[in-house]
Amino acid sequence: MSSAVGPRGPRPPTVPPPMQELPDLSHLTEEERNIIMAVMDRQKEEEEKEEAMLKRLHQQFESYKEQVRKIGEEARRYQGEHKDDAPTCGICHKTKFADGCGHLCSYCRTKFCARCGGRVSLRSNNEDKVVRIHAFFSMI
Repeated sequence: MSSAVGPRGPRPPTVPPPMQELPDLSHLTEEERNIIMAVMDRQKEEEEKEEAMLKRLHQQFESYKEQVRKIGEEARRYQGEHKDDAPTCGICHKTKFADGCGHLCSYCRTKFCARCGGRVSLRSNNEDKVVRIHAFFSMI
């Protein structure tokens, strides 16, 4: 699973501290005590909902992390097995290029097909640069 120490030191506990003992409500009327108890019950329910949501999000994150790891392994394995094949798109690994076809990203130097990216005009110097579309937007 994951360690208890993150990049900025130990992580704070994800479980909220247990509720403190109930304050002395003996000086209140029965109706006031019932109102306060109802509020405290709602607070407890909300905390339980939040904890369940955080647990679900954590499980989803771990699942996504595992999927990304598997995709990365498959891509590395695919590249190792197909090094002698015709050049293919560096993103989808499906489109094969004839000589001189495909675009080369100005930033990451990855060759890609027209379906996976395109030419984008950058405002900084008003010249066209070949940029993988998803790489360009991730830099903004």
